[in-house]
Amino acid sequence: MPSHEHDVAALEDIPVGGMLAAEAGGQKLLLTREGDAVFALGGTCPHAGGPLAEGVRDGDQVICPWHKASFCLRTGALRDPPALDALPRFAARVAAGRVLIALPAIERSAQERSADARCHVIIGAGAAGAMAAQTLRQLGFGGRLVMLDRVNRVPYDRTILSKYVLSGQQAGEKSPLQSQQWYQQHDIERRTAEVVRIDPAARRIECADGATLEYDAALLATGGVPQRPPIPGAGLDNVFLLRTRADADAILAQAERSRRAVILGASFIGMEVAASLRERGLEVTVVGRESVPFEKRLGAPVGTALQHLHESRGVAFRCGTRITGFEGNPALGEVVLDSGERLPADLAVIGLGIKPATGSIAGLPLNDDGSVGVDAQLRVTDGLYAAGDIARFPLRGDGAPIRVEHWRVAEQQGRVAAMNMLGQAVRYDAVPVFWTIQYLKRLDYIGHAADFDEIVLHGDPGKPELLAYYVKDGLVAAAAGIGRDRDTAALIALFSRRRDWTAQALGPSPAALLGSA
Repeated sequence: MPSHEHDVAALEDIPVGGMLAAEAGGQKLLLTREGDAVFALGGTCPHAGGPLAEGVRDGDQVICPWHKASFCLRTGALRDPPALDALPRFAARVAAGRVLIALPAIERSAQERSADARCHVIIGAGAAGAMAAQTLRQLGFGGRLVMLDRVNRVPYDRTILSKYVLSGQQAGEKSPLQSQQWYQQHDIERRTAEVVRIDPAARRIECADGATLEYDAALLATGGVPQRPPIPGAGLDNVFLLRTRADADAILAQAERSRRAVILGASFIGMEVAASLRERGLEVTVVGRESVPFEKRLGAPVGTALQHLHESRGVAFRCGTRITGFEGNPALGEVVLDSGERLPADLAVIGLGIKPATGSIAGLPLNDDGSVGVDAQLRVTDGLYAAGDIARFPLRGDGAPIRVEHWRVAEQQGRVAAMNMLGQAVRYDAVPVFWTIQYLKRLDYIGHAADFDEIVLHGDPGKPELLAYYVKDGLVAAAAGIGRDRDTAALIALFSRRRDWTAQALGPSPAALLGSA
């Protein structure tokens, strides 16, 4: 056996149609087989290190149990974000019933760029914009590629701000998404500019400094801006919004000299901030209008489970109420509730959602909420596409128009938009997925339920460990899971195949259905 080969498993140990974790020379591996042929890939997700063998296999792809990135099992190629990179692939052979793996990984040949006189422009450097830029170069686009953004900063993973940056814990997610050197190596022009007008007919972009840029195809991916409510005192020192790294740094600086915090809004970002500040040792109170957090989106049983999780860590709640004023001079000292209660506070964070960041750009056809309507290919009009928080798109490619404010959807749409900017005519018909992490407990939400008639619950909300199906007109429109990594990964595959699942058909363990569905 050559010195660079490692004996890692018996062929019979790899289930046909299954997966096996292995290791060679300190490299974690994922092994699969088709007949007597074995395929060997890196065993951890490049997004945050998720153990892929604990995910699910769906045909020729594996879905990560953590954040639901997916990869081709033959080549390691990225199928779906939030991962940005492919899995390493290793030469594998079978001899005398043993699986031998050669290290190091097989080098991937770079996609050759074709000579191209076109100019493609990406407006926005968040999840959608960053993924679009990477995809354009990966697919061989050799023309001029320009990214315009208000902030002169390499694109980074904004999801870590409310979690790991504020809590002080180590994040596994890759951030920045790619290095400044990577952008230079791939000839991607990053320019700091505020776009004030787009002329789709002339295919021209105008910036606040007077500069203009003509494009062949453009992607609008400006994201969202957090909403500051018209509450007296909302502009006081130490009353914060959270969207950018600068916002997180300001909150963190204040938190390090504070004892008491109030969170306005039991939203996902509000609850993540509450968990993070509590983990830093602050006294935290969450104020929300619903009777339990996430009641409208996730229902009372799941919302109650998450509230109890927070309460077990010492977070206090004032539900079914609202803030009528922030008081202090010049910095915040108290938060006043409509009940008359006054909460002492050294800092407050407002988490009431975002609005599309489109209001300062003239020439766009906007919906009433400021979003941009797109078709199934994410096209606004010929040559102009939109993706991410600003895009109102048809659910599953042909359903009712919806807008989703989540990282994975934005990355998926950036990827699809890039393909269409190159003329591939790809539909965005993916199942929406998002997640939240609080106290290292992850909730995954699969699908989309604008409303529901019934919640079918499996598991124990008191742990919390549960799987909830949101049923509309007898069919499952969406599902949420806490501590059910494989099941929620399986639901992505199952929902992608069919739209007519009943809660009874999916049952308490949908991962068991993958082989037969």
